[in-house]
Amino acid sequence: MDKKKTGELIREARTKKNYTQTELGDLIGVTNKAVSRWENGESFPDIGILENLSKVLEIKIQDIVVGEVQADDETALTEVVRLAKLQKILSHKRVIQFVIGSLILLYSAVIGYCGLGSGSMIGDASGAVYLISLGVVLLVMGYKSVSEKESLLPTSDKVRKVLLIVSSVSGIWIILVTGIIIVMAGKGITPFHMKEAPVGPFLGYQLTMAFLVNFAIAGISFYGIMTGRSGIDLGDFISVAMLYLTALYGDILHRLTTFESACQMFIFGTMMVIVEVGICIIAVRVLKRRTYGIR
Repeated sequence: MDKKKTGELIREARTKKNYTQTELGDLIGVTNKAVSRWENGESFPDIGILENLSKVLEIKIQDIVVGEVQADDETALTEVVRLAKLQKILSHKRVIQFVIGSLILLYSAVIGYCGLGSGSMIGDASGAVYLISLGVVLLVMGYKSVSEKESLLPTSDKVRKVLLIVSSVSGIWIILVTGIIIVMAGKGITPFHMKEAPVGPFLGYQLTMAFLVNFAIAGISFYGIMTGRSGIDLGDFISVAMLYLTALYGDILHRLTTFESACQMFIFGTMMVIVEVGICIIAVRVLKRRTYGIR
């Protein structure tokens, strides 16, 4: 079984039929991106749609599996059986990925509620809880990323590039806004020419919006990962880091006693999140380079 040979066979058969990738996808019930991935040798058609694909393109199932027309029947049967086993294993992996991804998102939502809400579910050691939680999530994501033979940087997917930019901009914005408000308030200066009373709600609103944006981005990315449509990239690490950073800032805001302590917590928490995500990204890149020879 050779994914590239199968992809070429599908491309040639589709071209002979004068179908576009979108038209072929519509005929067999998949997206044009799925067809593109087959033809580029990036993935293999699911065994459940091989029969329909065979009928539409008018080529034998065993030819699709082997990637050659007039393939030996015995060899083709062996490849079909092997494909079925491989896709069953892949299906189990996707179930595991779905469960893990769902738990990560659910736990992140709880953390966000604690930090941006009352914070009563965390307790006095809240800062450590956020940082340890982020470390565990990054470890799981790093392990998943290392298992993928893909670059950590998004190279061609425009949507994921946009999500990376949005996560990065929201992170920079929330760090700057929180830092400015804490420093200025500590010096007795009302930030942004605001009255004293609205300062807290204004910061809380900024943190909540940043959390929701990055939660949505993480959800979109995790859906692609769980369905096997994409791998973990740089933007995923940043969006998850922003989730826990905004929750941590919200917790600092709710536990504000003195501006000196708030400033210390802000600096320490920010640096620790940056260090954690930086170490994880560097470690993943090093391991990918050693394992696959890619960055």
